[in-house]
Amino acid sequence: MDNKAMIESLTSLRFFAALAIVFHHSRGVVLSQEFMYGLPLAAGVSFFFVLSGFILAYVYSGKMQKVGLYKFYTARFSRIWPAHIFTLVLVMLIFPSSEWAFGVEPSWVIAVINGALLHSLIPIPAYYFSFNGVSWSISTEMFFYIAFPVLIASLGKTWHVKLLILAGGGIIGAVAFNASGANYLSMAKLKDFSGHGLFYISPIARIQEFFIGMLFFKAFSYIKSWRGFNTLTCTVLEVVSVMAVMLLTIKFIHLSFEMSGRADGAVGEFLSHVFLALLFGTLILSFAMNKGVLSRLLSLKVFVVLGEISFSMYMIHQIIFRLYNSNRGYFEWMPVWVSYSLLLAFVIACAYVMWRFIEMPMQALLRKGFASLAGNSQARREASAS
Repeated sequence: MDNKAMIESLTSLRFFAALAIVFHHSRGVVLSQEFMYGLPLAAGVSFFFVLSGFILAYVYSGKMQKVGLYKFYTARFSRIWPAHIFTLVLVMLIFPSSEWAFGVEPSWVIAVINGALLHSLIPIPAYYFSFNGVSWSISTEMFFYIAFPVLIASLGKTWHVKLLILAGGGIIGAVAFNASGANYLSMAKLKDFSGHGLFYISPIARIQEFFIGMLFFKAFSYIKSWRGFNTLTCTVLEVVSVMAVMLLTIKFIHLSFEMSGRADGAVGEFLSHVFLALLFGTLILSFAMNKGVLSRLLSLKVFVVLGEISFSMYMIHQIIFRLYNSNRGYFEWMPVWVSYSLLLAFVIACAYVMWRFIEMPMQALLRKGFASLAGNSQARREASAS
């Protein structure tokens, strides 16, 4: 098995998940609300959470003790913080302060919370959607990283207990919230507590998806050497898993809310995330084998690069859309499909520039700084010991 190729095929899938979210945020801003109506494009976030659990388990399984907590945490922080702080500052430079946090003051307090990646812990829309609205998900992701060493420890022996705690705790909390009758989400109450902040945003209610991704890695590590997985079999599995995602995602979401007995609310939200995690985990597992035609196609350089820039694309696109929306008068002479095609190309170009000249250099700089800090600390300990 070519480990690098496996990672590349999954990296490429990230672009399509990010693109779905870009399309989702085009609705009602750049394009009409009817654009791709009925397609659950926002589910791309769930895919990212599941993929993150799978990849981290793949990279660190059996290695956490050797790597150490300091190196692990600083590596993960260095991975996501540069793009986050860059877009946060960009929003502050481009938009008036009244647009930073839906008019909530003092906005600088929210800026500190946001910059520290703590905003997904506060179940108030004006906080978790502040500045660059999409950044809530990387705040949530940061808490997955914090929990990862505990989740990966003795995973083969304890996975069922951990899954029971995470899933059981989530569903009990969701049922209790629905029974309370508290506000779930109202666009007229963005400064108030919301259940949406607890069951869509909070890492406490989304960590199940991350953990399910880790469990799919365990399944992958068990079956990857089976002889029956030839090119034909794996190609069929890849095609079937893609078709399943396309055809079943919306059905799973509808089923979740039907099971909850209401058209919105915490239980339906929680169940939909779990069902989608299983669906996306199957997709990831089939492509991780890297023996089918589709996974090999996704290992081509062009798709890998698009996958590499997907994080920057995710982080920058909503800012560009907001700028476009506030200046749409300049583009009204164009047919909508032309202006949107140009805008999408501009988003991808900006994502590449941001990835190449901001995200990657800052990652390297942070990692070097953290390594130097650890080295200096070790030297001081050795000096004091002598």
